[in-house]
Amino acid sequence: MPQHFQLPPPQQVPSRRTSQAGGKKPTRQPGAHGGHLKQQLTTVVQKPRRLDAGVDPRLVFKISAQSRPTKETFSNRGLKVLGETVDYTYFVLTEDQGASLATDLEKYTKTGNLKSFFDLIENIEPYGPEDRMGPGIDETGLEYKGQRTFDVAIWPSGRMQEAQIRATTVEDVVALSADDSILLRSITPRRSYLRVSVSSKTLNDLLDVSVIEAIRTPPVPYLDFRDWWSADSQSLQRETKSGGVVGILDDSPHLEHPLLKGLVLSDEHLAPDSYGWQRQGTHGTEVAGRILYPHLHAELRAVESLTAVGAVRSVRVLEPDPRRPETSRFATFGFPHQLVEDGIRHLHSKYGVRVFNLSLGYAEAFNDLHVGALTEVIDDLVRELDIVVVVPTGNAPITFQAETPSGHHVIDDKPHYFFSEEHRLSEPAPAALAVTVGSIALSGASAERPNQYGWRAVAEADEASPFSRSGPGLGTNKRRLNKPEVVDYGGNAVVNDSGHFVPNEPGASIVTPSFRADGQRLLSAVNGTSFAAPAVARVAADIADAYPNASANLIRSLLGLSAKFPKSATNAEGDHPISWVYGYGRPDREAALSSNSNRVTLTYDGDMPVDTVQIHPLPVPEIFRRGTNAGERSITVSLSFDPPVRRQRREYLAGTMQVDIFRDIDADSLREMLAKQDPGDPQPLITGRQRLKLTPGSDSFLSSTLQVRSWSRRKTFVDDSDTFYVVVTHKTQTWARDDPEYMRQRYALCVCLEDQHLVEADLYQTVSQQLQIPIRARVLG
Repeated sequence: MPQHFQLPPPQQVPSRRTSQAGGKKPTRQPGAHGGHLKQQLTTVVQKPRRLDAGVDPRLVFKISAQSRPTKETFSNRGLKVLGETVDYTYFVLTEDQGASLATDLEKYTKTGNLKSFFDLIENIEPYGPEDRMGPGIDETGLEYKGQRTFDVAIWPSGRMQEAQIRATTVEDVVALSADDSILLRSITPRRSYLRVSVSSKTLNDLLDVSVIEAIRTPPVPYLDFRDWWSADSQSLQRETKSGGVVGILDDSPHLEHPLLKGLVLSDEHLAPDSYGWQRQGTHGTEVAGRILYPHLHAELRAVESLTAVGAVRSVRVLEPDPRRPETSRFATFGFPHQLVEDGIRHLHSKYGVRVFNLSLGYAEAFNDLHVGALTEVIDDLVRELDIVVVVPTGNAPITFQAETPSGHHVIDDKPHYFFSEEHRLSEPAPAALAVTVGSIALSGASAERPNQYGWRAVAEADEASPFSRSGPGLGTNKRRLNKPEVVDYGGNAVVNDSGHFVPNEPGASIVTPSFRADGQRLLSAVNGTSFAAPAVARVAADIADAYPNASANLIRSLLGLSAKFPKSATNAEGDHPISWVYGYGRPDREAALSSNSNRVTLTYDGDMPVDTVQIHPLPVPEIFRRGTNAGERSITVSLSFDPPVRRQRREYLAGTMQVDIFRDIDADSLREMLAKQDPGDPQPLITGRQRLKLTPGSDSFLSSTLQVRSWSRRKTFVDDSDTFYVVVTHKTQTWARDDPEYMRQRYALCVCLEDQHLVEADLYQTVSQQLQIPIRARVLG
């Protein structure tokens, strides 16, 4: 099929920078407001501390503000900022018990000096043991016998020397008891973690150590409920087709499985020789099979030969939990973020793998404060290595009584539970530069007991799976549409005639190659977002295979551009954005790889200086503008970029981008007007019909690194010129300003002209004649 075109070269437009302090600057009465803050500071300083290991002169407390004070105003008060949240809450460390802050606060109260700082401050509150209690401690409790294992996160420090000092502070507390120990140590300026085995007394001491950000039990991977489905192995014939290689970090696949044999090009682990792995589980085989057999369901139904596409390379990071063999755990020789980073770097450097599937993550919902180390590591690696990482949204558990974690019934309360806090993404799904995948149902009916017997599938075909977690991801805009990006088939749930949840009912589940010790069953019925993500990774790998020079941004952009909303997704979802459940829809492999006579895609893959604007000419032929009487035409634009990230920052992304399309204006006039436009000004200089009303609105994408917007038209617009202009604007966040390592921003842009009712002309040939430039290089065959 025809390859995609390249957009004409862009024109650069310098753009003025803008102040980025957010919120309102309030007017205070220094006496009353200062007295309020003084009382709060006194309470923070005098708050009892349970640290029996000695006196720690440092304090960490929370300062909430109405907007962002400058960094210097904190440091001038003897405060070191450790992190900030989306609601302008700052975590600050003081070495002098807050004495410098108290002195300045006294000046403000008496004279009104330092109004620019203290007028912004709402409250000063302690950051204590309750703030440091992370997931799992509620279950463990603070009082227990013997030793238990915890992961200790230390505040980011910026310098390696300071990171080592902070880690030593924690280690000194653990060393006070001969029975306590350090199990793992990973110290860097941005991410410092210790895994400790400690008594209840030591845990209580650690909860009062100032340099500790949070303590939690070691993360548990979410586990996909499953059942086995028998198949006649003699009837399964296998064919192979060339395709891209996907790297998987999971449990090891079973290399001798008849459907996987020869297609798993490598299966390795990076554990030390002394590490004793648990027996091999089934999850890695099932994930690998889902990547390798994208058409399995249709082929089984048609009793056709099974077609394997591409290959996989594997690094083992998961294993069955010996205490609960039906569940998995991360290998215990490293922290999850270390296991993932080392595995990705290994497959990338040794084999050149560029597309990765990570069907793993934490069991609990993301709390919207700061993302964890695993999420940040994935984002760092995507940018550094120019790779595509596909992750699932995570699975919300369903009880035997068919209830979600929020207490909703999976059938009676659908779709309300998708928008509860308990149903939100689990890490690393919030990763801004990863492709996050939710699950939809392939089948809407059970197999052995149809609906008339009282057995009901929860979701209709193409409707969201009840266990699929939902967005949004990290960000400051309450209506943001940044997560998930796409969905694919991951299974369904069934409720029986007694009202009980039935896991892995064969008719409603996803079928994938699996393995049993007896070797008699080659296929399994599984459910979970873990099996939706591999289907998207397959499409991403095929794009990379077809366009070997494409950047990771271009691969992501083509994925988003090709996505189509499932028809069932139009069902009412309350007052919340439907995209929080379905993203942009399900990727279409053919649309991602090729153009045709009715659908033409044009692409750009490059970069631009930060805080500037670029204009891309877009050919829009007369036959497209004229249209037909049969239906509407659409212009869809997809923008993908990869800014640096910092998890302790309120604005997680170092920069934002926006895309717009203009018509009925000449290039010089557009360039002149855009040069006057401050990128931070919410009011555009060009409005009316000249600016296409793309949907969703641009405000929805302030936190999104993959943006897909569209414009549809039934009526003719033949009087417009045959060149429209796609305008891309970049804006740097305050914390990344003047960073010598962030002077340019890579991005990819895809624009699709589509008219499925055009039958008397070839849109592809017409665009080709208007462009008269080479098509994007593609590997054929």
